Amino acid sequence: MIICKNCGAGGDQKYCPGCGQALQIDRITINSLLHEIGHTFWHLEKGFLYTLKELAIHPGTTQRKYLSGIRLRYQKPFPLFAISVTFCALALFFIYRNAPNQSEQFFYKHYFFMVQAAMLPFFALITYILFKSRDFYYAEALVMNVYLLGFTSVCIVPINTLSFFLPNLVISLLEITLLITYNVWTNLNFFKGKAVWWIIVKSVVGIVASYLLFNFTSRLVMHWAV
Repeated sequence: MIICKNCGAGGDQKYCPGCGQALQIDRITINSLLHEIGHTFWHLEKGFLYTLKELAIHPGTTQRKYLSGIRLRYQKPFPLFAISVTFCALALFFIYRNAPNQSEQFFYKHYFFMVQAAMLPFFALITYILFKSRDFYYAEALVMNVYLLGFTSVCIVPINTLSFFLPNLVISLLEITLLITYNVWTNLNFFKGKAVWWIIVKSVVGIVASYLLFNFTSRLVMHWAV
C-alpha cells in the first residue's frame, strides 16, 4: 500500500481513493517539465482549437451537444472564454496602443476583458428570459453565451487589425454585422424546431438589449477610469 503525499490516505491503485492525486509522485526534472509543457499544448490544440472550429462551423449545435453530455472532445466553456478573451484583449492592446484617451479604441485597449466578463451573467439572463421554457435552464443559457462570446472575441481580432487601413466606422459596422449574424445563426441552431421568425425576432431583441447594456456599462467604466 502506498500513502498519498497529498492527503495521507492509503491505496494500491494508480490514484489515491481519497483525493484522486497520483500515488506515485516522482521528483520534478527537466524531462518531466518538458513532458508537462508538451501535454498542455497538445491538450490545448486538441480541445481548444477543435472547439473553436466546431463553433465556427456549427454554432448553437456545438453548445447543444456539450449540454447534452458530449463533452470529452470540447474545451470547457469558461477556460475557452478566458483564453479567447485574454488573447483578444492582448491583441487589441497592441493594435490600439497609441489610441487617445476617451476613445473607443482606448476602451478596447484597457477594459474589454473586464467588461465582457462582468456582463456575461447579464447576457445569459437576457437569453434565458427571451427563450425561457421548462427545458431551458439559466445555467445552460450561461454556457451558451460563454461559448458564443469566446468565439466572437477571437473573431474581432482580425477585424480590428483592419483599423490600420480602414476608418473606425467601417470596423464598427463589420463587428456589428459579425455579432448579429453569428448570434442569430447560433440561436437558430440551438433552438432548432421552433419557428424561424420567432427565433430571429427574439435574437434581434436580445442583441439590442445586450448592446445597450454593454454600451451603458462601457460608458460608466470610461467615466470612472478618466
